[in-house]
Amino acid sequence: MRFHIESFERHKDAGVEAHRVGKYSEARYHFLKAAESLYRAAAESEGVLRETRIANAKKLTRIAQGLKDIPAQRAPLRAPAESGEAEKFSPIAEKPSVRFGDIAGLEDAKQEIKLKMVYPFLYPDQAARFLVQRGGGILFFGPPGTGKTMLAKAVAGEIEAAFFTVRPSEIMSKWVGEAEKNIQSLFDSARSYPRSVIFLDEIEALVPARRDTESTVMQRVVPQILNELEGFQKHDNPLLFIGATNEPWSLDPAILRPGRFDEKVYIPLPDLAARLRILEMNLERRPLAEDVDLAAIAARLEGYSGADIRNICSKAASIPFLESIEAGTVRDICKADFDKAIAAAPPSVSKKSVAKYDKYAQET
Repeated sequence: MRFHIESFERHKDAGVEAHRVGKYSEARYHFLKAAESLYRAAAESEGVLRETRIANAKKLTRIAQGLKDIPAQRAPLRAPAESGEAEKFSPIAEKPSVRFGDIAGLEDAKQEIKLKMVYPFLYPDQAARFLVQRGGGILFFGPPGTGKTMLAKAVAGEIEAAFFTVRPSEIMSKWVGEAEKNIQSLFDSARSYPRSVIFLDEIEALVPARRDTESTVMQRVVPQILNELEGFQKHDNPLLFIGATNEPWSLDPAILRPGRFDEKVYIPLPDLAARLRILEMNLERRPLAEDVDLAAIAARLEGYSGADIRNICSKAASIPFLESIEAGTVRDICKADFDKAIAAAPPSVSKKSVAKYDKYAQET
């Protein structure tokens, strides 16, 4: 349930912010996602709490539905340069320095990713001999905070490719036909480089199951993305497309077929060795007292994501830091600080959610 509540809070806050700056189509999307998460949380609740969550979900849905009728004069604050034209979408490439060695654990996932997306570029002669294709699509799925974005950057870093990271809100547009143009612009920009990686987080926002949405934009956008994916082999410059999602079951099944996302890679919560490495990486430059046993702490953090563990390290370090400011005392981070930090920050992913991811991974 914690996963659904956190998803609700995240989308609600994003919707409020988007509405504040006049991005109404984006706000509508986030409010609908917030309502969906609240309905799912309600299904796992009882009594008054369940009824309250259902009522609030209905309220969010009504708000979202009302946004589609907002008149044109209430345009976003960053208005188009010319009246009646959509704001131009400009994909930006970066060159990440991240490598797989910079990411703790996930060895099985790394090996799958290297086989599909890295080795064919690093060993082109062997790839040609065995008719191993360069380029294509791959889907990262798993709980939030497990390092999907870092892995995508590492792919680009390993093969020295241009890296395009795009949010669904940057692609979508209230203007008829503009979303399709944005998608084409993204893929065209990526193909202008010798090697490119396109990373799209929360991909379910762009390619949801079409039977589950009434959006006419989605009905046009999904085929456009599918066409671009299928066009990989028609261009000289190989292109890698990485999608990431915390909700793989919400994706349109059509995009999961071979030739589009050839591989689906589960990015799970870190195991014991990975948790220990994450602790070491986040604490190596921080002063630790002698009573701090990182191996013991790593064992206690079973069920925590990498992002959760980084947060624990920050919280533990903030305690003696605050004391040094308020009381003028200086000491190292001790075991008691970690005890307080862990007590104040339970895992962000519930056991029930983890079981759902595990089941999905086994069935795909």
